Formats: sequence, structure tokens, C-alpha cells
Amino acid sequence: MKSISGFILVTQISLIFLLPACAQKNVNETSDFPELTGPYIGQNPPGLTPEIFASDIICTDAPEGCSSFSKDGNLFMFVRSGSNNPGIFIMEQVNGIWTKPQLASFSAGKFDWDFMLAPDDRHVFVSSGRPVKEGGDPLLGGHQIWVSKRNGNKWTNAKLLKYPVNLGVHDSYPSITTDGTLYFFSRRSGGNGDADIYRCKNIYGKYDNVENLGAPINGIYSDLDPFIAPDESYLIFCSDRPGGMGKDDIYITFRTKEDGWTDPVNLGKEINSPYHEYIPSVTPDGKYFFFTTNKTGNRDIYWVSSKIIEELKPERMKD
Repeated sequence: MKSISGFILVTQISLIFLLPACAQKNVNETSDFPELTGPYIGQNPPGLTPEIFASDIICTDAPEGCSSFSKDGNLFMFVRSGSNNPGIFIMEQVNGIWTKPQLASFSAGKFDWDFMLAPDDRHVFVSSGRPVKEGGDPLLGGHQIWVSKRNGNKWTNAKLLKYPVNLGVHDSYPSITTDGTLYFFSRRSGGNGDADIYRCKNIYGKYDNVENLGAPINGIYSDLDPFIAPDESYLIFCSDRPGGMGKDDIYITFRTKEDGWTDPVNLGKEINSPYHEYIPSVTPDGKYFFFTTNKTGNRDIYWVSSKIIEELKPERMKD
């Protein structure tokens, strides 16, 4: 009995000293994320030379891609893949401090890639290969477009957009205007090339009459990843057309008064490289242009002053 009592006593004493150490470890595990305050997750804005966005915070050794800020700047979403916990992540500025990235409740993890927060900050459109039906098989080699709605501080489960937006092939990179018009690219049959850019107006809450944008935007090559300005004044997209600087380059085209589009212009060597440049977007305040590239060997998010857009506008269209 003495030996058992002694063992219990030693164990209890050990636990007394061990518990504070464990508690301290848990605190360190939750406090390793830096305290970030201010606009753009506390990052110093770039000039006309692109910089990696939030290195070691957003951009890590894992591949990161699509990203989007809310209109008030207090919410940021991005995609991280190729890690133990892939998917769409959300950060929010609460009481002036940015929260640690958390997997979004509407995200299906590794099946999600492209997404875009709508200008109303209440809808997020997601391109995903997740199973269409619960318990079903994921899409192989293709994505479809889903939408989640924010109610208060919570997001609803994502719902699949119906035909004619989704055809069950590969419909991806949704981008939305202020009036709800949806732009996206698709590999559906009947297009000009391997991938074409389409738009579809929101009529009384329903999407109908999908329209191929045609020339000069769509050609016989792959034209994809469309970002449409909220007022539809310009469109930024990715293409592997000849005359570029690498595998995929980013181009811009401007809307004309006749509802047409100017000839697409390559964003130039400051943005494009011999590698892949894609996933373009502009912050809601119009100040910064975001894109993704793998020119350093890892897929990272970059940002740069949006003045590059104004500089590429045709002279006849400048104010």
C-alpha cells in the first residue's frame, strides 16, 4: 500500500508541474499568429512593382491563389491548396485586429479553387469540384459554380447554380458586377477555343441566356480567369494566345460605348513572365491589382498599384 500511495503522490506532484507547462504550450500555439491591424491586413501597399502579398502570413510554402477583399476592407478570403488543410480561408478585422485564417464554413476543402466575393459583400461565388449530391462522387477534371449567402456573421451552405450557367463540364472563375451580371469561363462545346469567357445577366434573381463574349476577347486558344470591373468598364483575363511572354499572360480590355470591347492589351513585363500568371482581381476600392504567379517556383499572390490599369487605357477613353 505504501508503494502505491507513494506512486500516486509522485504522479500528483508531477501533474502539478506538468499542467502549467501544457497550458503554456497551448497559449503559444494560439499566439504564434502576429497581431495585425489596419487596412490590407496591415501590409505596406506596393507601388508600380508587384510584391508578394503578406509573405509568411498569407503566402507561405503552400500554394496560394484566388483572393478577395470585402468592400469595407474588414474581410479577406483566399485559397490555400497542397497542404494538410486546403480550401477557402477567411480573415476578419475584429476590434481593429485581424483574426487568424480559418477555413470558411462554405468551403469543400481541396475541391475548391476559384471564388469571388460579390460587390454586395453578401454573396460569394465558388468554383468547385465538390460532389453535386451528398455522398456522390466529386467532379473529375472539372468545376461548377456555387453560391453562398451571408446572413449576419454566418455563411449558408453553398448551392449549385442551375443551367445554363453550369453544364457539368468545366465552368470556373466567377466574377460579378454591381447589377449581378455573372462573368465566368467555360470549356463547354461551341466555343471559339479550348476555353472561352461568357457572361450571364441576373434577371429577377435568375441567370439566363449565357452569352459568349466573342472576338476580340475569345480566340482559338484558352481565354480564362475573367475579372470584371463592378461597373463593367474593363475586363482583365488570362490567355495563352501567341505574342505573350510565357505560358499564360494577363490581358486587359475596355468596354466601349457601343457595348463592344477594345483589343486586349498585355499587362507587360512588370506583371507577366515566362511562367504562369493568372487569377486577376482588383480591390473594391480600386487601388490595388492582385494576381497569382508561380515564377519563383511556388504559387503566390502578388499585388501592385492599379495605376497600371489607367496607364493601359486607350487615350480616347481617358478622362
